[in-house]
Amino acid sequence: MVVAIAIFGTEVMTGTGWKSFMIMAVYFVEASILTALAGGSFGQLIARIGIVRLDGHHIGWWRAVVRTALKCLVLPAVVIGAERRALTDLLLGTVVINRK
Repeated sequence: MVVAIAIFGTEVMTGTGWKSFMIMAVYFVEASILTALAGGSFGQLIARIGIVRLDGHHIGWWRAVVRTALKCLVLPAVVIGAERRALTDLLLGTVVINRK
């Protein structure tokens, strides 16, 4: 939110039109890049959790972008299965892990 305000001004908080979506756009870019490179968004890295493929490898660019896009659409709010994997994780073959 701070980055979006710094780039686009305070109208991202109170305005209408395209500026009202800039917080989501900044989040999308940040989460996609950090998930592809570091295995989690800024908040996930702070919380010491990460995202990996089921085989334990990095998820790569396309999975990171699709996963973040689905999160922006609020699709992962549906938790399915005993493993508590979100819909996005089931679709993309990923899993959330605890980091040491």
